[in-house]
Amino acid sequence: MKRILLASLFAAFLIFADLPTRSPFPGQTRVSLTIRDERGNPTGLRLRVTNAAGEYFAPLGHLPRPDGARRSATDLILGDGGKAPLELHALVYDGAQVDLPPGAYTFHARKGLEYEIVNQRVEIAKAGEQTVRLPLRKYADFEAMGWYPGDTHMHFPDLNGVRYQMECEGLRVCSLLLLKSGYPSGRPGDGHFQNVEHFTGKLATVSDARHFVKVGEEFRHGLLAHLIFQNLKSIVWPVSTGGLRENGAGGFDWPLMLHACDDAHKQGALVTWAHWPYPSMEAPMDIALGRVDSLDILTTGNPFEHHPILTGIYKMQGPKAYSTAPIDMYYHYLNCGFRLAVSSGSDKMGLNPPMGSARTYVKTDGALGYDSWIEGIRKGRTFISTYPLLEFSVDGREAGDTITLAPGKAKLKVKARARSLEPYEVLEILVNGKVVRTVKPAGSDFNAYIEDAIEVDRGGWIAARAHGPKMLDYGATWWKMPVFAHTSPVYLEMKGRPAPAAESAGLLLDQLGYLERWAESRANFPRREDRAEALRYIAEAKAIYEKRARE
Repeated sequence: MKRILLASLFAAFLIFADLPTRSPFPGQTRVSLTIRDERGNPTGLRLRVTNAAGEYFAPLGHLPRPDGARRSATDLILGDGGKAPLELHALVYDGAQVDLPPGAYTFHARKGLEYEIVNQRVEIAKAGEQTVRLPLRKYADFEAMGWYPGDTHMHFPDLNGVRYQMECEGLRVCSLLLLKSGYPSGRPGDGHFQNVEHFTGKLATVSDARHFVKVGEEFRHGLLAHLIFQNLKSIVWPVSTGGLRENGAGGFDWPLMLHACDDAHKQGALVTWAHWPYPSMEAPMDIALGRVDSLDILTTGNPFEHHPILTGIYKMQGPKAYSTAPIDMYYHYLNCGFRLAVSSGSDKMGLNPPMGSARTYVKTDGALGYDSWIEGIRKGRTFISTYPLLEFSVDGREAGDTITLAPGKAKLKVKARARSLEPYEVLEILVNGKVVRTVKPAGSDFNAYIEDAIEVDRGGWIAARAHGPKMLDYGATWWKMPVFAHTSPVYLEMKGRPAPAAESAGLLLDQLGYLERWAESRANFPRREDRAEALRYIAEAKAIYEKRARE
């Protein structure tokens, strides 16, 4: 009954499945869907039904086109004119129905990253009733290895719909985030809040024994940062600061994002940099001073290239860091000795992108729960993916672990494996940001494997990544994502021999100088002493980078 009630949130007709209903339009066949998981239990998935001409047919309870559906406010702000997604789909549960004229159809179904893609051709007979079974089979089972997928960042749908969509997309944990936007009024302090009414500081009541949902917060400033606070007990006010687009109360650039991180950490929350690195003016200060736990990479665009729209929106011109690839900026922070896990989420604000389009896999200590999943990110036991599934170890240690080495040369045994439903080009091992091993995938599941000894003569970090040129186009320019996966690092400690940091520290000192000049002359602080406090924090961070550069 609970499953039926959940499904009813998106397909109310399921509740009345046993009651008399209207027949399909003359000449059409009513097709009922049987959808069962590998254990034989009813479940949901993402479905696209098309005829031979490629025309899309929506299941009952779903719109045939998105014109009347909620679109991302971001798409509209960016001037995309509410562009429809290139591939329409519906999230459906076992028992869903679709009316179809007789003919040949393709039922294209996906459920997360571990189930084989279904491309099933079906002949629909003359008017009447017909049943179509959509078989689901896992080609990889990461849950059996203790890894659980989740989405760290979404604002849509409403809380009551999150649990239903999670099952359809093969997710176990989701963070629905409240926010404040300065639009549509544009006046200081005006605008609108979203999802504040759902915040309780507790696990959402839509959660069950296998799926965990909690409302968190995105704390935002249009130049300094967008930060995600997960596992909060109370809201960190004022939720946004500065002017448009976020538009905090009075337009003040205060409190700093650093202050907001402190407020979140005092509650035991996890602090994540949203859609890295857009924007990131305050990043070199906050990361150096230990205020950030993870970076949400992959949320928007190609990590090897800067997003052409976002760099303009967040005025990312000036320091060299703003022309350095997002993934390389992550490596520069690691080279400076800062421990930052990779994480990812969809930033779902409307019809597209799909929930979990970029997701975080977390290995938990013990049974899965929201708290254990969050702590897994904090410990760096993660990999992120839009499709490839990664296994990775160094001398038997996994992501987030530390290996202590005696001074001198050391050989380490590295293992990595990647599999994917979508094609990618290469699996790579990186040491301190440099690719040291490469292998190409083969076979129907694009399997790639590395097992080799690598030699190191200093500390730092080792990670694995898989990627290729294919972009997953979910509609507007904003939502294009690559086929890409990346692990958090295994860290190496060697006394007196850290990772080479001079270049990285110099790059981040340059960016920190940009923040310093902004704080000195352009920032809108409420009081003179607030400006002085900001400059003291900047000076503290500068001293850290100067020391790393000397080392």
